[in-house]
Amino acid sequence: MTSLLIENASQILTMAGAGWEPLTGQKLKKIRIRKDSVILVRDGKISEIADSTRTESLKTKYNPEIIDARGNLVMPGLVDSHTHAVYGGTREEEFYMKARGKSYLEILTSGNGIYRTVEHTRNSTGDRIFSQSLRRVYDAINFGTTSMEIKTGYGLDLDTETKMLDVINRISDIGIMNIIPTFLPLHAIPKGSTENSYVHEVIEKILPKFRGKTAFVDCFCDRGAFSAGITDEFFRAAESMNIPLRMHADELGDIGCLDLCDRHRIRSVDHLLFTGDAGIEKIRKSGSVATFLPITAFNISDGRYPDISRFTDAGVPIAIATDSSPVSYNTSLFFAIYLAIRFCKISVEEALNAITVNAAYSLGIQEYAGSIEPGKRADLIILNVDDYRKIPYEYGSRLVSTVINNGEIVMRNGVFTL
Repeated sequence: MTSLLIENASQILTMAGAGWEPLTGQKLKKIRIRKDSVILVRDGKISEIADSTRTESLKTKYNPEIIDARGNLVMPGLVDSHTHAVYGGTREEEFYMKARGKSYLEILTSGNGIYRTVEHTRNSTGDRIFSQSLRRVYDAINFGTTSMEIKTGYGLDLDTETKMLDVINRISDIGIMNIIPTFLPLHAIPKGSTENSYVHEVIEKILPKFRGKTAFVDCFCDRGAFSAGITDEFFRAAESMNIPLRMHADELGDIGCLDLCDRHRIRSVDHLLFTGDAGIEKIRKSGSVATFLPITAFNISDGRYPDISRFTDAGVPIAIATDSSPVSYNTSLFFAIYLAIRFCKISVEEALNAITVNAAYSLGIQEYAGSIEPGKRADLIILNVDDYRKIPYEYGSRLVSTVINNGEIVMRNGVFTL
């Protein structure tokens, strides 16, 4: 594998220093920056972050391919820790339904929403889903993402959920993105079924088929979705198979789902639009990461955004993700942090940590992703700005120049190379 040397960066945001725990409190408010430094990449990993005075000696010793950052900023590849990027079909008509005042639940109960995508995904071939989904993954790379969690959840039966996982694995095998698969069978109650009968079918017949094939299981525990009691039963079954947990909660209402943080080790609890002080304390005590999805709030929640400062002030570790999905067709983490800074009461430093080191922790990949440190994967991006404070300010411009994934140049100067 070719060695690389990145030189002439204005700033290198290393995001280093967290150890193996997520950043909270005052640590979350700081950005770790190197100036007048170069990055040496060897065998797909970060080898050194060295003072620029050593540039010539490193060139002589390793004969690396030179990447000139041209006075721009270098940072870790972004980590998108909550997406539904694999599915069949589209739902653009819902945009106009929302514009006419229809709520999320009204759209869902009318046979649209998740159910429309379930129908499309069941009726699409794996190849068709793959080609549609791969386009979304390339979009994410264009916005600087190098690690992405992707959920199943638009099958609601064994055959289609398996088809979705197969597509996720095909995308992973290409090698352009670090993919973390999550099995989400409890996304909606299938038409013609009941919550109780469906969950028992999942636990007895479907979940065992996914054991050892997925990094996490997930459940949409919320008003109009699955109850806390049923989610508890599902989580106990998953834990018996040693499958780590994630959970959608408090997006549409608080129905007590965060009580499950007292009973289970849930790696990440996501959405949290209706979470009260008691729920925040449960998250803090459990050690779960609170993952916020401001693009979804922008798209479906009638202007209601979470006050993330309530969580950070309480010492809860936070991550920010896109929730890229048929209803929230956007893969830009930079737009997500723009919204978070603009409407959710957090700083740019907190937001950048939330899409790198903390997001990596929420996915259990902190040992090799989320920061620029020797020994970690060389997942790096070069941005067309010279200072990190310009990132949310210029969110609508072409921010990303170069993307490196696992030491391979995936995009250079805005042009894909793989």
